[in-house]
Amino acid sequence: MMKLKYALTTGILAIMAGQASASELDVMWYLSSDTEEQVIKDVLATYTEAHPETTFNLQIVPYDGIDNRFAQLASAGSLPDISKTSSMRPFIRPYLTDLAPTLGADFLDQFNQGLAAGAKLGDQIIAAPLDLTAIGMLLNVDAFKEAGIEIPPIDQPWTWDEFLANAKEASEAAGIRYPLVWDVSASRWLTFEFQYGNHLFSEEEPYEVVFDQDKATATLDKFIEIADGYMPAGLFSGSSSDNPKSLFLNNQAVAWMSGSWQVPSLAADADFTWSAGPTPYGTVQSSMVGGDYVVGFNTSEHADEATAFIEWLTATGEGQSAFNKPLFLIPANLDIPAIDYGDATVSEALQRFQAELTESPVYAATDQGNSAMQYVWDPIIQSVNQVAAGQISSADAIAKIRKAAEDALAADAQ
Repeated sequence: MMKLKYALTTGILAIMAGQASASELDVMWYLSSDTEEQVIKDVLATYTEAHPETTFNLQIVPYDGIDNRFAQLASAGSLPDISKTSSMRPFIRPYLTDLAPTLGADFLDQFNQGLAAGAKLGDQIIAAPLDLTAIGMLLNVDAFKEAGIEIPPIDQPWTWDEFLANAKEASEAAGIRYPLVWDVSASRWLTFEFQYGNHLFSEEEPYEVVFDQDKATATLDKFIEIADGYMPAGLFSGSSSDNPKSLFLNNQAVAWMSGSWQVPSLAADADFTWSAGPTPYGTVQSSMVGGDYVVGFNTSEHADEATAFIEWLTATGEGQSAFNKPLFLIPANLDIPAIDYGDATVSEALQRFQAELTESPVYAATDQGNSAMQYVWDPIIQSVNQVAAGQISSADAIAKIRKAAEDALAADAQ
């Protein structure tokens, strides 16, 4: 565990060696990328520069096992003042600061509503959304241009049938091997189910499994048809070693179903014009919402200062830009000015991903955010792989996924 203490001394940031301060807040933070450690250090330093009475003791921790860490710290009475987290599991909720009395009952109205839904507990606000990721389609614009096909605006996407026909035509015109590649991922496949109105769990407590057997089976059948007809052979069965990212970056695929976290790589490595979306739809326009929250703990001796920092980080343009801009992340706050990421293509791509998140149904976030999902991701991808390999039927796969979801809710409730 790394501990770094920051304070402002004569206008510059100085690293202190045990010197007391007016309010030193313990911050527990996990890293989602190699560059995030320096980013969060810079964010804390920026806040201290404007609020010299508040300094920070930053603890970098691994993401794996963070729930166990929360439980241990709660039991020991040594929870931090502030933490980053991706979910608020039931066991930790009693220890979380209710932000509503200080920041207002409408505080969450300014955020992506999918992620905001996970921050509510009755009338309480137990977290503040920090950043977003979005699943969606990346397109080789040059290939479509060569075929004379105009890509529609972000708010008027193709249906899946329209997209597949156009992607195939573009691949043939541009001499590109595949119309489509797709990350072999449970979340990327589940997004396709979302786009036909199917999702695993009810959106609000008490949670129940609502994955319709017949509708989800029909959607999986369609997905397998797409995998067989438009993607590299064996991609989803596991018999192919093709890497979707490499294929797309090397002009071997017209479209790539992946997500917003790929934008930095595309900006650095793609030698063709590309765009984020529009993502095709079935009956519903949907991405899948991922992201992180910031929470405070009601055991803190500095709850007011912690809440003030959380508000600055998540509800001001300065705070949201300071954290999200250098990491090429989508801000969770919809009311702040658009972030200029220093690259016009990157800025446009992330704004397009954000627009698709805004149009997504709430279940595109609540399924992902449901703590029971931790037990379902593996059964999902294993079942889909088995269907792609011809080992089981789509109906059997959906039944297995439903059973895993039901068992997960039961396990999570214990």
